[in-house]
Amino acid sequence: MNNLKQPEMPVDPLAQLKSILLTEDQQRIAELEAALAELKAQLSHKAQLIATLEPVIGEVLEKKIGDSKDEMARSLAPVMGAAIKRQIKDAREDVIDALYPIVGRMVAKAVAEAMKKIIANINANLNRTFKFSRWFRQQKARLQGIDPAEKVLADAFPFQLQRVFLIARDSGLLISYAGASQSGPEHDEAHIIGGMLTAIKSFMETSFAGSREGDLNEIEHSEFTIRINSGRYTYLAAVFSGVAGNELDEELRNLHIRIHERFHRQLRSYDGDNSRLQGIEQPLREIIRTTQHIDHEHTAAS
Repeated sequence: MNNLKQPEMPVDPLAQLKSILLTEDQQRIAELEAALAELKAQLSHKAQLIATLEPVIGEVLEKKIGDSKDEMARSLAPVMGAAIKRQIKDAREDVIDALYPIVGRMVAKAVAEAMKKIIANINANLNRTFKFSRWFRQQKARLQGIDPAEKVLADAFPFQLQRVFLIARDSGLLISYAGASQSGPEHDEAHIIGGMLTAIKSFMETSFAGSREGDLNEIEHSEFTIRINSGRYTYLAAVFSGVAGNELDEELRNLHIRIHERFHRQLRSYDGDNSRLQGIEQPLREIIRTTQHIDHEHTAAS
C-alpha cells in the first residue's frame, strides 16, 4: 500500500503559459520597484540628496545664467536682497568691516575733487593779482610739478610732521605712536598725550553736538596743529607745524584704511593688549618718513 504513487496535481496550462511569458516583465518590475525604493530613500535623506544633486546644480545654474541673465536677475533679486538684509542683521560688524575700506576710498576721492576746486579758486585769485616776482615763482613751481597755490602757503609756513598717535576710539587707549625725532615722548608720556587728546575730542563733540555734525578733526595749540582722522575703531592724531597740503589728509586716510584692513578684528575688541598687534607701529613710522620726503622735495624746489 505504501508503494503506491500519489496522483500528480494537474498543471494549469494557462498559469504555466503566464509564467513563461511574464517572467522577464516580472523581473523588470522588481528592479524598478527596488530603484524606486532607493530613490525614495535618497529623497528622504537630506545629505544623500545634496550629494546626488551637487555635481549638476552648478552646471545647471551656469547654463541658465548664460542663456537668460535678465530672467535670472529678476528671479534672484528678491532672494538676494533678503539675504543681504539678513546678513547685515546677523553679522553687522563683519559687513561694516568689509565695506569700510571701499567707502573710505570713495570718500577720499570726493574730498580730493573738492580740494582741487578750492585750489583752482586760489589759483584764479593769484592770477588776478599777480606781480612779476610772484609770476616767476609760479612758473618755477609749475616746472617743478608743484601747485602754485600750495607753493605760496608752503613757503610762508613750512610743514613738518612731528608725531602720529593711533588711539582706540571707544576707550581712548593709546595703541601706538611714532615721532619724527628720537627726542619724542617717552611711552608713559605718549599715553598721557593720547588720553588728553581723547578727552579734548570727546568734550568738543559733546559740547557742540547740537550745533555741529561729524567728528572733531583739528585742534590748534601754539605753533602746532593736531589733525585728527577718525576710523571705524580708532582715530589717528597727527601733530605738525606749518601748513599741511593735501598730501597729509590723503596719507592719513590711506594709512587708516591699511591699518583697518590688516588689524580690524583685533581692534574691534581692543583692551590695551598689543600682543595681537605685532607690526602696527610700522605704518606710523612710514607716514613720518613719507611726509618728510614730501617736505624735503618742496624745500628743495623753492
